[in-house]
Amino acid sequence: MIWQRLSTVFILLPIGIFLVFTRFFNGTPFFLAALITAIMIANEMYALFEKRGFSFNLWLHTIILTISYISFYLYGMGSYDMNYLFTIQVGIISTYIIIIMSIESISGRFDNSMENITLPVFSYILLGVFMPLLVVLKMMDLSGWLLSILLIITFLTDTGGWLFGKLFGKHKIKFLSSPNKTSEGFAGAVLMGLAGGAVIYLAEVIFPLPSKFTLFEISLISLAVIVSGIAGDLGESALKRWAHLKDSGDLLPGHGGFFDRFDSLIFSTPVFFVLIKLLGH
Repeated sequence: MIWQRLSTVFILLPIGIFLVFTRFFNGTPFFLAALITAIMIANEMYALFEKRGFSFNLWLHTIILTISYISFYLYGMGSYDMNYLFTIQVGIISTYIIIIMSIESISGRFDNSMENITLPVFSYILLGVFMPLLVVLKMMDLSGWLLSILLIITFLTDTGGWLFGKLFGKHKIKFLSSPNKTSEGFAGAVLMGLAGGAVIYLAEVIFPLPSKFTLFEISLISLAVIVSGIAGDLGESALKRWAHLKDSGDLLPGHGGFFDRFDSLIFSTPVFFVLIKLLGH
């Protein structure tokens, strides 16, 4: 299990580094990778919902996600401002809800109508509103440094939780959605996340990097990303327990599925984006 996890990391890490830092075609490779990842996660969520007997039109969801990602990409390119992006998103969500409700109204089966309408919308908010902000972060700073701050803290938090849990985990927190979580794992997640923030701050002090955060700002950002990332991980675990599944998929050996790998990032991304905007960056 450990070697499978490490081998997957060694394969994905160079690809991820290239996508984050390349300026090729104004960030288009990262945009495409983010969209494909969202579609893969949507496919895994489709399996979760279908396993519980709820309807989920994956073809429609894929079209709506693609439209949303294009709108965020164009916003990142400077094609229009935030007000226009907001208008587009209201239009997309409204249209999606109307289509879903129309499909449900003619299905002839209404026992699960509320879930069949709300679950796809919930999935869209996660994958079509939260995740595309990764693309905006890339477009805000094509060097990739701003985006890498979020990724470093999020993934070090994940790694710290897993590593400390494996090495030192003894005290399980039974009431959590993930039965294998331990107090030691949570401590490791927080420590590794804060360590990532400290390394980022030192790097910005030493090197002429595009963005500069004060010690207070990077501490605040680190804590917010850590907490939201842990919440995302536990939230995804709750969905898996609801569907009676151990993993969301099996495409990433040692990690499970794409949803398993990126659950923390889905939730930490909007928190990071809003926070740096409020801080004036």
